[in-house]
Amino acid sequence: MEDYIRFLAVAEHRSISRAAEALHVSQPALSRTISLMEEDLGTRLFVRTRQGVQLSEAGKTLYLYASRAVRAINNAREEIDYSLRQTDLVLRICCGDSWGFGILPPIVQRFSEAHPDVFIQVDILDHESRIQSLETRSHAIAFGVISPEVLATRAYDFEPLIEAPYDVYCDEAHPLRAKAEVTAADLLSFHWINHKFEYDYDPSYALKTKRHFALRTNAILHAIGVMRGSTYLLSTAKTLKGHFARAGIVPLIEDPESPVFVSGAITARTAHQRSASREFLAYVRATLGNG
Repeated sequence: MEDYIRFLAVAEHRSISRAAEALHVSQPALSRTISLMEEDLGTRLFVRTRQGVQLSEAGKTLYLYASRAVRAINNAREEIDYSLRQTDLVLRICCGDSWGFGILPPIVQRFSEAHPDVFIQVDILDHESRIQSLETRSHAIAFGVISPEVLATRAYDFEPLIEAPYDVYCDEAHPLRAKAEVTAADLLSFHWINHKFEYDYDPSYALKTKRHFALRTNAILHAIGVMRGSTYLLSTAKTLKGHFARAGIVPLIEDPESPVFVSGAITARTAHQRSASREFLAYVRATLGNG
């Protein structure tokens, strides 16, 4: 490609000396390039005139195609460079509800203020969809739990960032709020919402408890709407406390049945982590006290 760029320069400047100066190469080196091209093609590319050098008929043909080729390559390079820069300036994250509504919003806000050139996209997805999005490179980072089966594949890196039991949530006017001490038996007296939020990659959970699940939902906003003014109970992450509180849904007690859940950052092991991803993870660690 460099030879054709030199050829085009000579044709446009109509002078080997001026072309050499523009290209920052020596005149003998440029003359040698043109001679080798002519030798390879078996014909003269330039003819000398009083005004300098001009394209021969063969040179005109080569100029037509070479200029198109060089322009196309330059356009391709510019597009690739733009694409790489855009990739580094767009950070796509996916997460579960507790991360999307409870943890990430203030972190995203601070990160955006410090990095206004980076566009952040946050999508709330279930566990299976988060893993698929990492596999297809649709998202750079996922936040949430990771099922034992997926972790066992060793295709993903998991960095634990939160470890805590769940809370039982209810409407602020729920009758159990009037009790001095709420027991596990008290919880069985009311209907529950079986959610598919952050940790519920195990559908058999509902079969392992004596709780009566009246409905199932995979959307936190739907759960909040159902719980308002009702006696439904819901067990989910502590990190949603603030989000629920704005809707009049409050924690009742720590869930006596919930296992301690471990949640964190998930990345595809073979994926190249760009600077925006590394910076954002640093913000998350610092906020959660893991930095």
